[in-house]
Amino acid sequence: MPWWLIIIYALLFTFLTWRRFDIALALFFFALPSYLIRFNIGPMPTTLLEVMFWIIVAVWLIRSCNIYHVAYNLKQNKFLFTGVTLFLLAATVSIFTSSNTLSALGEWKAFYIEPIIMFLVVAAMSSQQFNNLTIKQSGKFIIFGLVVGGLITSLLAIYQHFTGWMVPYSFWENQNTFRVTAWYGFPNAVGLFLAPIIPLAIYSIIQNWRTIQSQKLSVISHKKLKLTAYGLRLTAAVLTIPTSLLAIYFAKSTGALVGLAAGLLFSLFFYNKKSRWFAIIIAVVSLSSILGLSDLSSIRQELLLQDRSGQIRLGIWGETINFLKDNPVLGAGLASYQEKIRPYHKPVNGENIEIFHHPHNIFLTMWVNLGLMGLVGFVLILVWFFKTALTWNMKNGTWNKRTLFVTSSMVVLLTAGLVDSPYIKNDLAMLFWLLPALLITQKNVKK
Repeated sequence: MPWWLIIIYALLFTFLTWRRFDIALALFFFALPSYLIRFNIGPMPTTLLEVMFWIIVAVWLIRSCNIYHVAYNLKQNKFLFTGVTLFLLAATVSIFTSSNTLSALGEWKAFYIEPIIMFLVVAAMSSQQFNNLTIKQSGKFIIFGLVVGGLITSLLAIYQHFTGWMVPYSFWENQNTFRVTAWYGFPNAVGLFLAPIIPLAIYSIIQNWRTIQSQKLSVISHKKLKLTAYGLRLTAAVLTIPTSLLAIYFAKSTGALVGLAAGLLFSLFFYNKKSRWFAIIIAVVSLSSILGLSDLSSIRQELLLQDRSGQIRLGIWGETINFLKDNPVLGAGLASYQEKIRPYHKPVNGENIEIFHHPHNIFLTMWVNLGLMGLVGFVLILVWFFKTALTWNMKNGTWNKRTLFVTSSMVVLLTAGLVDSPYIKNDLAMLFWLLPALLITQKNVKK
């Protein structure tokens, strides 16, 4: 990317952030895949997403200086910030236990420091106004940005399915195993990015449709689409759901599909009393069919890890557990798994398998990268997340809709994380930390 173009973009984004912080946040989350646009500033490597991130943080500090609001959230969510402290401390220690300090510093910055700072920025806005807009409005813009980003990513993946454009040859050479990759270069990234966005798209549909009805706005007027903000958000969300499902299917990302099914059943179960029974019936019928019908034997084998992919994952987990038995406290350190797992690596069913970047399980990944303290911190963060969501439900007698679908997105992420690592990537780390930030904003504004 030409340096002059980067400078122009950075100046324009700075102007936008100063004038409309809410739109800048939406553009940031819309552009999460822009971490793939890499360049150097002097000797320091960086990405376009990182440039946008630091502009947002700088403007936030200059225009807002709301350290008070960070302290307020710290006081109100002590359990969460205990987990965050352990998580960050473990990540910092893991730089020094790494076998590659330079790569470890890059991961520390991109996967831990920057996403948590963005979490603090979004969460701190919940009890203040910024550019005359509270987080009530900004949250809608953020979700809209994510949804549109998901829509464009899914459209690219669908186009790839029919053309093969930008798909690496290793996923293109065999028509029987062809999988789309979108911007990322590997298929599972498509599902890991799109699946958690779908519950947020459903929330956007519900909220915007209700707003249109309550304000007596008609999306269809004289057979023409009425171009209102609500109509645009509704249209984008409606388009995102089927295109994302197709993209995940074309990527053959089974873990993402199972995660999405779990998240949608979760939201259906808690949406209201009528939908609860519907969710139970769907779950029982689906489970019975998968376990009992011979026509679904291939799906059953895949879900029970009996196929080749499942056997490979079982092999990876076995190697990782053996490594952690010898290194339970410190793990491998950041950016060191591939090197340190090598003595434990064995063929799977006689087949020599490559050593992957991570152990394809989010909890094992946290443990092996951050050590035991990092795993404890991560679990505390998740305990706080679900406890806070459930407490909100208990106080109000029914789920707040944003809380429900934000929690559903976390269920998607964690379920997919049982067979993958939906965190160790720049965009996924940002997406993960957005969810507790949205939960805090909803808790604080009590909308």
